[in-house]
Amino acid sequence: MTVKRFVQLFICYFISMALAILITQALPINNVWLFITIASLMGYLVLVIPLTILTILKNRP
Repeated sequence: MTVKRFVQLFICYFISMALAILITQALPINNVWLFITIASLMGYLVLVIPLTILTILKNRP
């Protein structure tokens, strides 16, 4: 893997976690563990989409 790929991965990770935390804060959740679980799941889902797109674009002829 190149440095460019690691930077892309970090940017995607940062954006996905920021969006997940912002969305989760909008929900009326009082339990810390529920908040962490939901934010983690949302972050994962948001992260999968751009990484899949980047992988497809990288492997295109």
